[in-house]
Amino acid sequence: MERILKDKSKLNLSLDIIMLLLIMAIAGIGFLMKYVLIPGFQKNVLYGKHVDLVLWGLPRHQWGTIHLVLSIAFLVLLILHFLLHWNMIVCIFKRMITHKSLRIAFAGMLTVIIILFISFPLFVEPEIIDKIPMHKNRNSRNNNSDSAFNNTSELSTSADTKVYDVNGSQTLQFVADKYNVPVSTITADLKIPVTLAGEKLGRLRKSYLFTMDDVRNSISNYKKNVK
Repeated sequence: MERILKDKSKLNLSLDIIMLLLIMAIAGIGFLMKYVLIPGFQKNVLYGKHVDLVLWGLPRHQWGTIHLVLSIAFLVLLILHFLLHWNMIVCIFKRMITHKSLRIAFAGMLTVIIILFISFPLFVEPEIIDKIPMHKNRNSRNNNSDSAFNNTSELSTSADTKVYDVNGSQTLQFVADKYNVPVSTITADLKIPVTLAGEKLGRLRKSYLFTMDDVRNSISNYKKNVK
C-alpha cells in the first residue's frame, strides 16, 4: 500500500510538472503572438505592407494552431489531475458547502458554465465589418485638395460601385461569376493568387489587406473597359 501511495505521489508530481510546462508554453506563445508576430495594421506600420512575419519558419496562424493544441493537452491533463484527486475534492467540497441541495445546485451551475465556456465558439459567428486602412484615409485627404472635377469623378465612381453587392461571406469566385467578371481580373487587381478564388473574401481580406470597395472598384473598372 505504501508503495502504491509513493508511486501515486510520483505520478501527481510528474503530472504537475508537465502541466506547469504546458501553461508556461501557452502563455509564452500568447505573448509571442501579441508582441512579436503582430497582426494586421501594426505589422504594416512597423515592417511595411508586403511582408509576412515568421518565427522558425512558422507564421502567426500556425503558432496559433500550436497554442490551441497545447491548450487541449493542458485541458486533458487537468481533467486527469481532477480524477486522481477526486476523493479529496469531494471531501473538501462537502466541507465547504455542508447543505446537500446547495452542493447539487452549485455543482450543476458550475458544470453548465464550464460547458458554455468550452462550446460557445461552435455556436457563434463573427461580425463582418469593412475596415479602411489608414493609407486609404491618407489618400482620401490628399484627394480633398484636388480640383472639383476630380472630386466629382470620384463621387461618381463611388456611386457606381454601390450597385455591387459584395461582402465577406462570399467567395471570390462567387462574386466573379455573379457579375460576369473574370476571376483572374479581380485577383490581379487585389494582388491575390488566383488559386485562392474559392476562399471567402472575409478571410482573404485579413491576409491581403484590401477592402470590399476595392473588390467593387475592380468589378466597376472591368465593366467600364469592356463597354
